[in-house]
Amino acid sequence: MQKKVLACLLCLIFLFAGCSKSDSEKKNMAAADAKEKKTETADAKEKDTEAADTKKEEPEKQSTSDDELLWPDAFQPNTDISFAFPATMGEAENHQEGLWWGKLKNGQLTDQDKDAVLKKLEEINASSISNSEKGSQIKQFLTETYFPNLPGLSTFEPRGKISLEDVEAKSNIKLNGREMKEQINVAIILDASGSMKQVKGGKTLMEMAKDSISEFSSGLPDNAKVSLTVYGHKGTGSDSDKQLSCSSIDEIYPLSAYNADSFATAVNSVSPSGWTSMARSLKQAGEKLGNNSDATNVIYLVSDGKETCDGNPAAEAKALAQSNINPIINVIGLSVNGEDAAQLKQIADSAGGRYIDAKNQQDLDREFDQSSNTLSQWSDWFRQNITKASDQLTEDKKRLSSLHDETIRNMGLFHHESLNALSDLFHTGNLDVEISKDVHDTLVDFYGTLFKEKDQLFGVKLKQIDETFSKTQDEMSKKFNKK
Repeated sequence: MQKKVLACLLCLIFLFAGCSKSDSEKKNMAAADAKEKKTETADAKEKDTEAADTKKEEPEKQSTSDDELLWPDAFQPNTDISFAFPATMGEAENHQEGLWWGKLKNGQLTDQDKDAVLKKLEEINASSISNSEKGSQIKQFLTETYFPNLPGLSTFEPRGKISLEDVEAKSNIKLNGREMKEQINVAIILDASGSMKQVKGGKTLMEMAKDSISEFSSGLPDNAKVSLTVYGHKGTGSDSDKQLSCSSIDEIYPLSAYNADSFATAVNSVSPSGWTSMARSLKQAGEKLGNNSDATNVIYLVSDGKETCDGNPAAEAKALAQSNINPIINVIGLSVNGEDAAQLKQIADSAGGRYIDAKNQQDLDREFDQSSNTLSQWSDWFRQNITKASDQLTEDKKRLSSLHDETIRNMGLFHHESLNALSDLFHTGNLDVEISKDVHDTLVDFYGTLFKEKDQLFGVKLKQIDETFSKTQDEMSKKFNKK
C-alpha cells in the first residue's frame, strides 16, 4: 500500500515539472517572437526612412543630364547610321564646329585635353561593337571635337560691276533699320554672374559667350572700336556679397580699336561668380559712349537671367536710347526661358532694339555673324564712297584671298590634329589595323576632296572679279571720255 502511494507521488511530481517546463518554454518562445516582431518593425521603419530619403534625392538625380557633362564625357555616339563627313565645301561650311575647335584654333589645347581625347577614343575602341561601328564613332567623335569653322569661301560672291552712280548713291545698308555713320562704336556688356557657370552642350555658358564675343570682335571692320564691360565677376551669390557684386562693374577693355592680344587677356580674366547688375551696367556703358554722339553706337547686352541687383534695366535702356548718343541696343538671352526671357525682351523693346533668344553656341554665333557682316558691308561701301570705284574690286580680291587662306589653315588644323589623335590611339597597341586604316583613309579623302574644291572655287571667283574689273574700267573710261 505504501509502495503504491509513493509511486503516485512520483508521477505527480514529474507531471508538474513537465508543465512548468512547458509554460517556461512557451513564455520564452513568446518573448522571442515579440523581440523578432520588434526587430522586424524597426527594420521596416528603417527601410521606410531610407526609401523616403531616396525619394527626396530623386529630383537631383533626375536633373542630371548629358548636357551637364563637360566634353568629352558628354559625347553621345550615333548608333543609328554610319558617320559620314560633309561631301562638299558648302556642307562643310554649314557643319557645326567642334566643341574644342576654339581651343585648337587659338593654340590653347593642352596635354590634359589631348589625354582626355585619347581616353575617350580608347573607350570607343574597347567597346563591344563591330570594327566598322568603332571606326564610325571615332570619326564622329573627332569631328564633334575638332571640326573647323570654315569662313564661307563657297558663298562668297564678287560684288559685280559698279558705276559712278552706284558709288554716289546711298548705301541702303542698315543695322536695326538705321543708316550708319562713318565711325562705329560697339560696346559689349557681358554677364559674369554665378549662373553663367551652367553647362550646356559640353561648355559653360561663360565659355560660349567668351568664344562668340572674341570671334565677333576680331571680325569688326577697321573703322570700328570695341569695348567690353562685365558685371557679377566679384563676390559670390550670397547675400553678404550682394553690395560688392552689384557695385562691381568694370570696363575691362576700354573703347578702342581691336587688338587680339589685349582683348584675349581681358576676356580670359573673367570668371562667373556673383549677382546680375544689368541696369547699372547699361548706365555705365552709356556714360563711356557719352563723347561719341557723331558715331553709330551699338550696345550688346549678353545675359542668362534677370536683374538681381534691384535696378530697372528697361528704364535705363529707354533713357539711354533717348540720349544724345542714341545707341542701338540689342539684348541676347543666352539659354533663358520664362520670366527671365520676358524681362530681357522688355529691355530691348523699351530701347527700340532687338531681343535675340540664343539657345546654344550656334544661335549666339549666328547673331554676331549677322551683325558683323552688316557692319563690314557698310564699312566696305563707305570706303568705296571715298575712293575710286575700282577699289571695290581690289577689296574683293583681298577678301577672296583671305577666305582662301583661312579655309586652308582651318582645314589643315583639323586634319593634322585628328590624324595625331588617331596615331596616339594606334600606338597604344590596341587599335585594330583595319579600324586605323578606315579612319585614316577617310580623313585623307575628306581633306583631299575639300582641298580640290577649294582650288576650283577660288579660280572661278577670281576670274569673275577680273572680268568685272575690266567691265567697270570700260564703263568708267566711257563716262569720263564724255566729259
